[in-house]
Amino acid sequence: MNSVVLVGRIVKDPELRYIPGSGTAVASFTIAVERDFLKKDGTRDTDFINCEIMGKSAEYAATWCLKGCLVEFIGSIRVDAYEKDGETRYYTKVSGNKIHMLAKPGKKENSEQVAPSEVPKDSFEYGAVDDPDIPF
Repeated sequence: MNSVVLVGRIVKDPELRYIPGSGTAVASFTIAVERDFLKKDGTRDTDFINCEIMGKSAEYAATWCLKGCLVEFIGSIRVDAYEKDGETRYYTKVSGNKIHMLAKPGKKENSEQVAPSEVPKDSFEYGAVDDPDIPF
């Protein structure tokens, strides 16, 4: 099973683009994730992991998950290959399914909107039905 959960800070604002033809949103960004062990000098190493997410989650990330935000990113590892100068090169990234903002880096001036902690669900929600013809 290929499953990844990252918790870290976004290094710079996500780059949002749209796939030609389909118009699907794609956001690319890097997350700085501290390793879970201390070195002898008491510091931690940090890994910078390239991430990508698509659809409404990409638009959410580009709007709300800006540089410095602490996020939880859930996805899977992808290894892509490309050729340069006749040599095959490999590129590893995490392709995301979900992103949740855990903490903002600080308040922006003149910002009155409150960011949702995750991608909003569809506007349709199930609720109680008040119909006497339904037996349950």
